[in-house]
Amino acid sequence: MEIKETNLEFKPLTKRKGTNRIILHNSGVTVRQSVEVIHNYHKNTRGWAGIGYHFYIRTDGSIYRGRPEDTVGAHATGANSDSIGICFEGNYNEETMSDVQIKAGQELIAYLKSKYGISKVQRHSDVGKTSCPGTNFPFDEIVNSGPLIAPTVVENTKSIDDLANEVIAGKYGTGEARKQALGSLYKEVQARVNEILLGKKTTSPKKSNETIANEVIAGKWGNGSDRKTRLTQAGYDYNAVQKIVNKKLR
Repeated sequence: MEIKETNLEFKPLTKRKGTNRIILHNSGVTVRQSVEVIHNYHKNTRGWAGIGYHFYIRTDGSIYRGRPEDTVGAHATGANSDSIGICFEGNYNEETMSDVQIKAGQELIAYLKSKYGISKVQRHSDVGKTSCPGTNFPFDEIVNSGPLIAPTVVENTKSIDDLANEVIAGKYGTGEARKQALGSLYKEVQARVNEILLGKKTTSPKKSNETIANEVIAGKWGNGSDRKTRLTQAGYDYNAVQKIVNKKLR
């Protein structure tokens, strides 16, 4: 099972003190939406810190990280303080779920149950006045499929160079399709694509990512978009460095 990292930027978040349950949702629309689109809607239209769900499972079975896993979500009023929210792309009052999406849900839930030592899984409608996750949502099949061995999580560790070369090979399409597929990494990857295709040289990093991560924690590289810009301009892979920082600060 692979959880795709997104590196979304959030307003200040609150750490969750405990994890006692998992709450399942559907996105509620038949239009396909990337995790970045939902994040933008929750953050800039609804005024939240960012996407309210901790995980987002698309119809093709791909799993994306949303809100940081150890923070309080914004997905189920009155039940956010001790829960992890998982959203399944789609409107399951009108659609039926694909087998690959069901399997992804089964694996993610098995992983989270094992990680937190919990067994309680609920529908959004179990804790609030809503039809979410929908009358066609295969809750029993996803949650009560029998004992599953918690899968090993494979983190998406592709570098900017890896993604840029995949773009050049045609993997992410063109125009808006490419932008949606790459999400928050689009600008950085596209800049690298342009450098490769135009033959421009990039600055070679002189320090290891581990060393730079320690410098970030020490406050030497700024915060937010400023940090990302400075690291990228210095020739470092922001995504890789930030991942090390996040692990050190857990």
